[in-house]
Order: sequence, then C-alpha cells, then structure tokens
Amino acid sequence: MRKTIIITLVLFFLTLLSAVPADPRPVTVTQPNGKILTFYIKGDEFVHWCETLDGYTLLYNDNGNLEYACQLEDSTLVSSGILASNEEFRDEDDCNFLSLVAKHLFFSSSQVKAMRSKDN
Repeated sequence: MRKTIIITLVLFFLTLLSAVPADPRPVTVTQPNGKILTFYIKGDEFVHWCETLDGYTLLYNDNGNLEYACQLEDSTLVSSGILASNEEFRDEDDCNFLSLVAKHLFFSSSQVKAMRSKDN
C-alpha cells in the first residue's frame, strides 16, 4: 500500500513539472476592425504565442486583440500595433509592413526566462 502511495505521489509531481503543449487546431476570431483571423496557438503553459496560418508571429495587445509581432534590436518580441488578419483580408499597408517582418519570430532568451520564472 505504501509503495502505491509513493508511486502515485511521484507521478502526480511529475505531471506538475511537465509542460502541456498548446492545442494544434486552428482558432478563428473576428478582429475589432471586422477582419477575420485564423491562427495557431503555439507553445505551452509557460511560454506561448500565436502564429498566422502563413507563419507570422502574433501577440495580444493591451485590449486583448492579436497584432503582428516584431523584434527590437535586442531580439525582444513586441506587438507592432497592427491588427492581424488572414492573408486574403490584408490591405496594402499590412502587406508593406509584413514585407519587413520575418516569419516564425520567437521571444528573446530573457523574455523566455522571465516567463518561465513567473509561472514557476
């Protein structure tokens, strides 16, 4: 009996230590500007972000809306101030901005460290 309790406790604590990956299914929302956005949620419960179907990194702004992400010179990932949308709904300004932004951007190492320490 004692052995079963110990094994159960060990398994319980191991599940607390492991990160759970994000749901791989795409999510669709309507942005405040009326444009449709379908995206993937990436990461786990510690470090997470979103990506458009064509690979642009997204971050939530202060109002809870998704914007394209961009990187500062020190590699810090920040919201651009430009609401994201599906490729077929992007206007010329969106396309011009995205021509200057790399796809699949990721947080700086200091951002990842801060996220992991905040959640642990």
